[in-house]
Amino acid sequence: MKIKVLHSPLKACCIAMACVAYLNAEQIQIDGHVTDLEWAKAQQFNLEYEVVPARNAPARLKTTAFLKFDSEFLYIAFKAYGDPSKVRATIKDRDTAWREDYVALMADPYGDGRYGILVGLNAMGSQLDEKHTSSSEPDASWNIIYEAEAMITSYGYSAELAIPFSELQFPEKKVQEWKIGFLRKSFEPGLETVFSSYKNEPGENCYACQADEIISLGSPAIQKRNYIYPYIFLNQDGTRPEKDLEFQNPNYEIGISGLIDLSKSASLEYTINPDFSQVESDAPVIMANQTFATSYPEKRTFFLEGSELLKSDLGSVYTRSINAPLGAVKYINQGESNSLYFMQATDAISPYLAAGEYGSYQGNAGKSKVTIGRIKRNLPNQSNVGILYTNRDYHSGGHGSLLEIDGLINFLEDYRVDLNFARSETQEGRINFLDTNDTFGGKTYAMDGEKFSGTAKNIRLRHIVEGSYSGIRYKDVSPTYRSSVGLVSKNNYKERNYWHGRTFRYEGSLRKISLHASKQNRLNYQGQKTRERLELKLNAETSLNLKGELEFVTKASEIFEGQRFGQQDEIKLAVQFSPSETFTLGYRYEVGDQIAYNINTPVIGDQKTQNISAGIKFSDALRMNLQQRFTELRSKTTNEEFYGGEINRFELDYQFGNALSSRLIVEKNDFQDNYYLEGLMQWKPDPYTIFYIGGTQYYKKPNPFSDNLRMETSQIYLKFQYFYNPNS
Repeated sequence: MKIKVLHSPLKACCIAMACVAYLNAEQIQIDGHVTDLEWAKAQQFNLEYEVVPARNAPARLKTTAFLKFDSEFLYIAFKAYGDPSKVRATIKDRDTAWREDYVALMADPYGDGRYGILVGLNAMGSQLDEKHTSSSEPDASWNIIYEAEAMITSYGYSAELAIPFSELQFPEKKVQEWKIGFLRKSFEPGLETVFSSYKNEPGENCYACQADEIISLGSPAIQKRNYIYPYIFLNQDGTRPEKDLEFQNPNYEIGISGLIDLSKSASLEYTINPDFSQVESDAPVIMANQTFATSYPEKRTFFLEGSELLKSDLGSVYTRSINAPLGAVKYINQGESNSLYFMQATDAISPYLAAGEYGSYQGNAGKSKVTIGRIKRNLPNQSNVGILYTNRDYHSGGHGSLLEIDGLINFLEDYRVDLNFARSETQEGRINFLDTNDTFGGKTYAMDGEKFSGTAKNIRLRHIVEGSYSGIRYKDVSPTYRSSVGLVSKNNYKERNYWHGRTFRYEGSLRKISLHASKQNRLNYQGQKTRERLELKLNAETSLNLKGELEFVTKASEIFEGQRFGQQDEIKLAVQFSPSETFTLGYRYEVGDQIAYNINTPVIGDQKTQNISAGIKFSDALRMNLQQRFTELRSKTTNEEFYGGEINRFELDYQFGNALSSRLIVEKNDFQDNYYLEGLMQWKPDPYTIFYIGGTQYYKKPNPFSDNLRMETSQIYLKFQYFYNPNS
């Protein structure tokens, strides 16, 4: 990778805090209007490359980025040239405008690839920020407080940002030298296109970490965060046990959370009686034929900072397993060579998950104390090694602990190996909350005081070059392995995966074709081959903002609950069409063979699934989204329906501004046999200040032969969380 370093005279000038970009920063007003007076003497960068869908081709549209700084702020501006009538942007809540025109700063403050950050905004001023790492997908739950504005212009649009140094962690060095780059997304060329100031190397997953312009930012003033955000939550529930809806007495909760910077690389977070009620409810998952526990994304503020340090291919940490903490404290230190994470929490309602070969066993273990410790050694070439420890002590008796050693090693430029080795220790209590007589590895799932240990490992080798990728992975989980703070829903298997893919890029109407093939073989610890699976996939992108995917899956054999099933074939088709800013359409269809896992005598049936989604933009502030998800599984011999139904969802959103929004959701769910109604008004000027008021209601038909609906449950709620910074 070519590193571009500033000339030493300019670098020395910046170190002395006397460079032009520094001296003129006080003239900047963050209003989205990029003027010559404000930015004429700033450092300028051209976004020369198209990195998506092309790979490092010349950019089709001109974009110029500007950079200034002073002791408190990093100032960024953009001029994005193009046809202003083709700009796709909407007034939106924070971190929801990723599929629109936006510009962003990409930075690697530590310069070692441990993580990179993206901070930007769309063409209507909606803020976007996320953290990039080499071991996982970008994490949009990462948030900082910054000022940003944008405006449509005659040449396209412009944007300005003021990012406080106090919001970012960086090395404990007098002179800060960061790797910096810039990004722009546009749909004007006929499809979703990304331009960048630096090349995208195919072998590196962390795109923000590839920024190659080393910029000296002088010596920022060390301003430590000291955030306090107390809250009050009010709600009232109502139920209809018989005829009339009976409302309970109003309820309230009061709590406080906070964040303190101990240094610019270390922070301490705490929370007492937190309210983790979510404004953005999880989308319902169709579980009619699922036997294993599933995961949901983490959205709770306290658990977001440092979450990239807990990523594991073994699922060793799942912070949503800390369901209702009474209190918690978390310490993070991003040192020059080491990253450290420590958290301790007391959970009032502890979900207990016991993995099995054919399904998961879940229960409520009551109160518990949770400990998570993590240390990661950052190595050159975006590599790292680390140790993870978790423990959960249950007040009702028993505990579960886990120790994992992991590593990510990049070598020979194009190769990457991931390593995970873990051992768990489980001591059961004697209060049984699992209603089953099933056994595993000579043990019972019932809580009867048994003690056992288990192991898990993951080894993955990948080779990625321009135009192709391939890999091999071995993973096994023993029958007695558990993670009391993670999400390990399946065990008793040894699995091998092989895959290869090729990508072809063109300049005509067909812009990109990707081919993917993978093979999976799975055995249990008794030496039986429990599954053999082959997958073939074709993806295509066109210059009409049309994307398509065709997938064929065949299982030569599969064992479930001791019974061996023969070949199962499945075809999947997905299309995404976005012809204009005002309309988007998504369609997914799946048909083929599938085992009916949840009936008394499992058999292979005919399954069909159809998902349709549509989005309509009436104005920059008003949007409507429609979604239908249908699935069914029928007997091949009698056509009997093992299960079937659909979830229909209607959502109407109106944005009064980037901080104030309203939402109405109406949902019909055949699998829960109810109708769901939600109304919400939300004000969120920053990640920590929250005010919302709303209500939810569930309706059912009291008589299956009646068309009338009756409200079964109702809730109204109000929350206000105030952000206070004593240092401001």
